[in-house]
Amino acid sequence: MLLAGVMFAASAQLRSSFEGGDFSGWTTQGEGWSIYEKAASAGVKSAMCTVSKGDAPGLKACVMVIKKAEPGWVIKAELDVAGKVKSNSSKVSLAVLCIDEAGNTLQEVKKQITAPTAEFKKVILSELVIPTGTAEAYFMIVVEVSKEAKAKEWWRFDNVVIELK
Repeated sequence: MLLAGVMFAASAQLRSSFEGGDFSGWTTQGEGWSIYEKAASAGVKSAMCTVSKGDAPGLKACVMVIKKAEPGWVIKAELDVAGKVKSNSSKVSLAVLCIDEAGNTLQEVKKQITAPTAEFKKVILSELVIPTGTAEAYFMIVVEVSKEAKAKEWWRFDNVVIELK
């Protein structure tokens, strides 16, 4: 009984479904981020990143700090992703990063998506053990525009679940 209480106390789960209609708990970088207010995988709202026709190469990011991430703990992350990519101008990278005090990446797990579906599909990242020396841990959604966009493309994200054990 005591062990079960300790295990429960040493775990946390962060969820984000964007149902609040904003990016609370997230930091966005680059233009094109918005809350899409139609059908989502969990409720009716999701995060959306639009790549507009003529957008130059660059990055658009949405980042969440993973609070309570302690060395030795395991981070598991998953989310639902949908998109429409016509001219293959963009791709998405999903990552969990552990950074030291100097800003160096100590550990990272990453998954790249280049051919999304219009319907949401669950994407699960590999587990990451938080290394000693970690000052901050982050979950990142990065939309990379790799060449000038010839047509409008969009990516939607919902039902983000980050589990710490």
